[in-house]
Amino acid sequence: MTVKTTCQFFCAALACLPAAALTATLAYVTNQGSDNVSVIDLDTYQVIDEIGVGIKPAGVVVSPDGKRVYVSNPEDKSVSVIDTASNKVIHNLVVGDGPLGIEVSPDGNTIYVADWYRHVISVVDTTSLKLNKKIPVGHSPAGIVADPLGKLIYVSNRDDNTVMVVDVEAGAILTTIQVGKAPFGLALSAQKNQLYVANVQAGSVSIIDLEKQQVVQEIKVGLYPYAISYLDRSGRLFVTNQWDNSVSVIDLKDGKVIKTIDVGEYPEGIDAHPSGAYVYVANWFDGEISVIDTATLQISHTIKTGEGTRAFGRFVISK
Repeated sequence: MTVKTTCQFFCAALACLPAAALTATLAYVTNQGSDNVSVIDLDTYQVIDEIGVGIKPAGVVVSPDGKRVYVSNPEDKSVSVIDTASNKVIHNLVVGDGPLGIEVSPDGNTIYVADWYRHVISVVDTTSLKLNKKIPVGHSPAGIVADPLGKLIYVSNRDDNTVMVVDVEAGAILTTIQVGKAPFGLALSAQKNQLYVANVQAGSVSIIDLEKQQVVQEIKVGLYPYAISYLDRSGRLFVTNQWDNSVSVIDLKDGKVIKTIDVGEYPEGIDAHPSGAYVYVANWFDGEISVIDTATLQISHTIKTGEGTRAFGRFVISK
């Protein structure tokens, strides 16, 4: 086979590969103790880059198109904007007194930042990177999740024990729903029209029926549940339990915990592979990511990251 023929053969073979095979899946995880973000190649389980951001980064969200990552830095009251093509910070935006939870709209045009101390949601235009408005919410807002249509956001207010449904355009609170004590992380199932809430001090997950706008079930999990990842294909919730060093797996068909998985010390952020095959858990005190195989519900890999890995938000990206 000649060089030319070999090249034609391999190029043709490459062209026949499915698009997914040509897509890299990465994780951008915040390290609060080392003031940076670790970039992990989730196919090789290797840290491929480290990006310096603001002071004590905590929250993170990736844009729908995979071109940007937004990181909240509570200690210096800012949001760092990362360009994923270069893995460089292209802007630092000063936002409020204590930015923590962060979300991006489905069209990628807006980010929402929960201000822990000012009790507002800052609404920022992603093109101009200018603050559009602030929406007053409850006390110590933490988790934020946007609905798929981009008209509503859901906000957990830790010190009020509530979740608020917010009309983004009007900047108005539509509904306030009482949940368990100290709600924090949120996950949404548009298919089921349900919202899932991790109640830290209640040791439970509240299931909200969004049509009825009320809690329809509360499921006990481990100690100090913090964040949630919902897998649509399996109908399961994966919940990090800070004080138990574990993840609770809830089967929504039965509405109960079917397994508790031991992970690293003080797990916080959690997110899933786009295929649903793996769930990634950020262990704050260990500075590592635990990889859970969702078929076996076992730890398949452990990845060392930076100091104080939190990754509160959606940190997995395909590009």
